[in-house]
Amino acid sequence: MNRSFINKDNFRYLKAAGILSGLSIILYVLHQPVGPPSGASWLGYTLGTVAALIMVWLAWFGVRKRRYQNTKLSLNTWLSAHVYLGLSLLVIATLHCGFQFDANVHTVAYILMVFTIVSGIFGVYYYLTVPALLVKNMKGTNPESLRQRLRDIDMVALSLAHEIDSQVHEVILYSIDHRYESKARITMKDVRKLRSVGAQLLSIREVSKARSSEKTPKTFKKKLMESALSINELYRLELSKILIDLSFDRLSGDKLNNLLDFVNEKENCLLKLNLDSRYKNQLKTWLLFHVPLSLAAIISLVIHIVTVFYY
Repeated sequence: MNRSFINKDNFRYLKAAGILSGLSIILYVLHQPVGPPSGASWLGYTLGTVAALIMVWLAWFGVRKRRYQNTKLSLNTWLSAHVYLGLSLLVIATLHCGFQFDANVHTVAYILMVFTIVSGIFGVYYYLTVPALLVKNMKGTNPESLRQRLRDIDMVALSLAHEIDSQVHEVILYSIDHRYESKARITMKDVRKLRSVGAQLLSIREVSKARSSEKTPKTFKKKLMESALSINELYRLELSKILIDLSFDRLSGDKLNNLLDFVNEKENCLLKLNLDSRYKNQLKTWLLFHVPLSLAAIISLVIHIVTVFYY
């Protein structure tokens, strides 16, 4: 549904909305009411009825989205009509009131309608961009697969860390957070925590080198601070350069290299899950504005109609 609703059926509903808006403009120009143009003339009532019917039909789209059985109009077709007919309301409703705006319920109904349409324009932008970003971010995988991969990485990393050193095992154990097993949202705090684990592993490397070379505590402390600064700023770029023997035996050094590879892969998985949540939350946040505005516009429409016919 990424872009297909824009040019659905060769822009059928854009043409329909354009014809409807154009016809409304022509009638408004040709119409010669008694007094200033307003919704109280025959044209005003006609355009008001058309606008009201369109608004109710647009609001029904929320119900249609939750129906999965086949209907005459596919969801994509309905969305295309929803977008273009919604934009046509700006013309039809404005001509309906004859550009007469006062401090009353009628103007409130108009303002709510405009706000709903503007929020819908933002929605079109999100639906044109966010789905593509979701696909690009996942690159053929999905959140559940990434969460399973995180679980697998944790198991392998713990096993490797146990074989290397107790301090390394403790660092890796600290990095494991089982929140993703319950599909909790992954945040940048989780990513930063994992990066700190990488820094701790490098600190262990410096400790091992200091012990093996019998460096003085003062010299070692200075070097360790420099290492911490570089890992915070250049973690990804420098990772390949710092995978050297930790002055353990060669076998342990190789295992540590593999462990750091797993840490890096886990960071990438967490970043993907974070972006996936962020993109989906953009759509959810938009709906939190658009849906209440739509309901408020419908309620104000009913009040507008009742007020007109009652008074």
